[in-house]
Amino acid sequence: MSEAPVDRRYIASLTGLRGIAAFSVFLFHYAALHPGIRLDLSIPVLGYFLQLPLGLGFAGVDLFFVLSGFLLSLPFARASLGDTARPAVRRYMSRRLLRVFPAYYAQWAIIMLAGAWFVTWKPLDGYALAAHFFMFFNIGPEPVKPIVGLWWTLPVELSFYLLLPLLAPLMKPRRWGWLLAAGIVTSLVYRSWAAAHFADHPGDAAFLAASQLPGSLPEFLIGASAALLAQQRALAGKAKPTAKQVEWMFVAGAVAVFLWLSQVVVRFGPVYWDGHWSMVIAPTVLGASLSVIVLSLYWGSRIGKALFANPVVYFIGLVSYSLYLWHFPAMQQLQKVGGEAYLSLPGPGKFLLCTALVTAVAAASYLVFERPFFRLRGQRKTG
Repeated sequence: MSEAPVDRRYIASLTGLRGIAAFSVFLFHYAALHPGIRLDLSIPVLGYFLQLPLGLGFAGVDLFFVLSGFLLSLPFARASLGDTARPAVRRYMSRRLLRVFPAYYAQWAIIMLAGAWFVTWKPLDGYALAAHFFMFFNIGPEPVKPIVGLWWTLPVELSFYLLLPLLAPLMKPRRWGWLLAAGIVTSLVYRSWAAAHFADHPGDAAFLAASQLPGSLPEFLIGASAALLAQQRALAGKAKPTAKQVEWMFVAGAVAVFLWLSQVVVRFGPVYWDGHWSMVIAPTVLGASLSVIVLSLYWGSRIGKALFANPVVYFIGLVSYSLYLWHFPAMQQLQKVGGEAYLSLPGPGKFLLCTALVTAVAAASYLVFERPFFRLRGQRKTG
């Protein structure tokens, strides 16, 4: 009897969704560097929904984590559930490192060589230099503050890359349920400890500490659980959910994310970032809601295709990593170089100019520092 076909597809809307994640973080930081934007006060009804990404775009990071858990786990789930060979760890790690480090090293080198012209540049001692080289800012008793603040997420992703091959043998339905439960409990305990331990520290120290891998683990694991479910259904020969069910999945996941951000995060405001109970459970709630959206896209949501697989959003998805890396320093430099001439621009003109610059820098970084290594990865795969 022939084996059921394994689900191996490239989903353009998931690439576009990655672009939405990066652009959401860009909007969040745009609002931080251009305070006072209140679309909810200037545009009736629609303005409220347009304002949300400016205040809540940080959730793009959560979406990145869920997508990583889903996409990276697909081949491991196929191997664990079927007769396919498990991905070679050496090739898997080389592909991951070639995906992350070249563009990161290029940005770091440019900032260091440009020196003080970059407002994010700071001299580094030996330990900080090593932390930047190996991307372990958040590890150890004395965490290093990266020269680009948003780099704090990179070691979290990298840690999951290293962890996934160790978890892959457990990708069996009965075993995985226990692992997922353990990961959620670990996150709750760790985030509760971080919230209490860093309660008296200034700024968002409690949130940043809580968001390291033990605290963000549910988002990766729930994303991986969605991958396991998708491959399990494919191997069992089960049909996908109907088109109507898939659309309802997309809508339900989007509504759940919207309600959490607007009715919980906004409601609790600054208290949320200081270690409120809602911050403690956020990775589990957002991980589950975002995974429903990801699964609906994987199963062919037409709404998702219209929103995320169109040429504009798909392009943003292609350059999303470079967009994430460069958007904040690019905006800072624009403010520094443009000075009063830039700041005096009307709001729409300022936003369009900033968006155009960030997109151009991201596209250049993608073409020069990312894309050549895609070809190298392909040669290694076929060699």
